[in-house]
Amino acid sequence: MNLYAISVQNEPDYAHEWTWWTPQEILRFMRENAGSINARVIAPESFQYLKNLSDPILNDPQALANMDILGTHLYGTQVSQFPYPLFKQKGAGKDLWMTEVYYPNSDNNSADRWPEALDVSQHIHNAMVEGDFQAYVWWYIRRSYGPMKEDGTISKRGYNMAHFSKFVRPGYVRIDATKNPNANVYVSAYKGDNKVVIVAINKSNTGVNQNFVLQNGSASNVSRWITSSSSNLQPGTNLTVSGNHFWAHLPAQSVTTFVVNR
Repeated sequence: MNLYAISVQNEPDYAHEWTWWTPQEILRFMRENAGSINARVIAPESFQYLKNLSDPILNDPQALANMDILGTHLYGTQVSQFPYPLFKQKGAGKDLWMTEVYYPNSDNNSADRWPEALDVSQHIHNAMVEGDFQAYVWWYIRRSYGPMKEDGTISKRGYNMAHFSKFVRPGYVRIDATKNPNANVYVSAYKGDNKVVIVAINKSNTGVNQNFVLQNGSASNVSRWITSSSSNLQPGTNLTVSGNHFWAHLPAQSVTTFVVNR
């Protein structure tokens, strides 16, 4: 089996009894041993993106050279802790992955709660926009609180995830977008395959008419898909682009993905 990457330890800062590593132990392993692993190395995979585990690796040239992917989980991590200035300063050429989370809770049979499921798309938005992560990995896919319910059907949480995963494909890159153009509206944008993908989340109790302005090029047409309390990734009517912008209605408590063909 050809492994793409291997993690040094899952959540080394979570359980003293069975997975505990100190920051010094991880640093020593990364410096002295990780270079002999015949695969990309993921480290340190803190359960809560605690920087006391990863700062020493970033500040040690040899340990940093032996790390390919800085991985972390986001259990209980506040959005204010998503940005990582030291990684931006010293992590050139390294990937930044969010390798495990469920959100916003693991309550039984909670996967279809609405509008709570919108928290999933907002969490992915924050991971991409505030955290600059290049991967977002859910915990168990098939769970009563997961993207797929125990009967194998896609849940509301799953449809929220699909607004990103179905359209933002491998090789796409995130591009600048006004992240909060209106109260309770959150927008991110990505490009690839001569397309621009825009994901817009409206968490307010009323609909919003939103103007989207496209920079650096024209567009031929815009298609869209909507998830709300009454719809699941439902195709909407195509939109007309006038000059370099288009208007779209964002229903109350909904997420919409726009695909702009250029």
